[in-house]
Amino acid sequence: MGKKDLVIRVAGEGGEGVISTGDFIAAACARAGQEIYTFKTFPAEIKGGYAMYQVRTSLEPIFNQGDTFDVLCAFNGEAYEVNRPFLRPGTAFVYDYPDGDFEPEIPPGVFAYPIPMSKTAKELKSYRSKNMVALGALSILFNICEKTLVEVIVDKFKSKGPENLNFNLEAFHKGRSLVESVVKEDPWRVDDPVDPKDVLIISGNEAVGLGAILGHLRFFSAYPITPATEIAKFVATHIPKVMGVLIQAEDEIASLSQVLGASYAGKRSMTATSGPGLALMGEMLGMASMSETPVLVVNVQRGGPATGMPTKHEQSDLFLAIHGSHGDASRIVLAVEDVNDCIHMTAEALNLAEHFQCPVILLSDGSLAFSTQTVPAPKVDAIKIVDRKRWNGEGEYKRYILTDDGISPMADPGTPGGMHVATGLEHGPTGAPNYASANHEAMHRKRFGKLDAVVNLIKPTQVDGEGHADVGIIAWGSTIGVVREAVTRLRAEGVKVKGFYPKLMWPMPVAQYEEFARGCNKILVPEVNFQGQLSHFIRAETSLAPISMTICGGIPFIPIQIMNKVRETL
Repeated sequence: MGKKDLVIRVAGEGGEGVISTGDFIAAACARAGQEIYTFKTFPAEIKGGYAMYQVRTSLEPIFNQGDTFDVLCAFNGEAYEVNRPFLRPGTAFVYDYPDGDFEPEIPPGVFAYPIPMSKTAKELKSYRSKNMVALGALSILFNICEKTLVEVIVDKFKSKGPENLNFNLEAFHKGRSLVESVVKEDPWRVDDPVDPKDVLIISGNEAVGLGAILGHLRFFSAYPITPATEIAKFVATHIPKVMGVLIQAEDEIASLSQVLGASYAGKRSMTATSGPGLALMGEMLGMASMSETPVLVVNVQRGGPATGMPTKHEQSDLFLAIHGSHGDASRIVLAVEDVNDCIHMTAEALNLAEHFQCPVILLSDGSLAFSTQTVPAPKVDAIKIVDRKRWNGEGEYKRYILTDDGISPMADPGTPGGMHVATGLEHGPTGAPNYASANHEAMHRKRFGKLDAVVNLIKPTQVDGEGHADVGIIAWGSTIGVVREAVTRLRAEGVKVKGFYPKLMWPMPVAQYEEFARGCNKILVPEVNFQGQLSHFIRAETSLAPISMTICGGIPFIPIQIMNKVRETL
């Protein structure tokens, strides 16, 4: 099977324009009708450090960042040293020469293209134009559509005045002229442009914000934290258009407190944070559970514990999301797979919070947060909106009256006859404090029992494959996309393998896990954390005894890692 994609990696010092170069390539390819999947990593420190942006492009659907790169563009010596082990025969290597800070040793079989990036930028009287020179050279060497590249450059710089725009275009075209006569020997090229599709080019964080707006979000409060801040930035831009409100709180505790208050007042409300912020929210999550108040918390996971690795990828907050509060605090936990999920599952998470009157935690991660993908433009009319059950005004109002489904009607403040006691204390049906043992047990059964119906309201899991399998792979979050490709490639080799992808993490859809496992000889669970957190819950809640596969180096899995582990398991 011939290779149907191209992976371009741009690497260098933070501040050299590495990230913007990758953004330009990704946007240009998407406008030219390509599918794209990007992965980026950059230092947590403001001043410099190694940065990398990888663009995978194809005419066919893409589920992850790929195994490794086909093309490397190194802006400096550190980028060369970091990526040197991955320069394999057939790779194309573009680097800054002769005025760069390194002179590489070219491995056998690697196609090398020295480009005077720094020298040309100095001649243009601005070192900051180095990345535009590189972009121009890459566009010629690897067939990146000039028309769409120019379009994205114009869109980026037109607001900064004609002089700035013209200078960047000059640097771009200068870079193209540097390689017009170069004899190209490698096979790598972006596919020719095709008719553009009705898609959005959007990151995971932006998609969460979009899904929230489409899901009728009307109040958002958050404290800035990497890697979740871009959600707040997106919402801040767009929530005023729907007469909504955004507040930057003084800390994460205050943000969730404000969200609870707005929800109590009748508004669809949410916050977004990362692991350290979610840890601080533990008490207020308990308050949301006890008071049965609908709230959505989006947690964009990062490397931990403590301050950890703020800009790096990890899936290590599952323990915290499921059990992170004092006492027995009920909640729903979901996990998104890709950018498209970020849109639709955020809207669905708001619905679940409203329907079940409880906190919902939606797990994303640092890789997906910054990843840019082409996704189908959402059909606004197709997004279902579920409102909370409201009191009809008849009879005596009892906020926590016991019902068949465990869900009690809510009354917005100011509703005639709807006055009730609102407290974090254990309470009886009216909301008045009640510490009787029988009442506490009854209210716990109410708060947890109503969540039994979650599994029937959403599609909690997906199964990839039919028939009996030698190995079944259970993956969650953005690791799903890696497993999807690994499963496809393994099947092409004749391996009997299936995938199982839970989107509802808690309450755990035990029956679906058990049914999947009956069709597999062995179960493998890859996840990006040290303790094998999903494997822990699988062993605790089901009869399965999975093989746990974990990494925690700050980067996601790649398909070949999953494939090799399956071969080892067999």
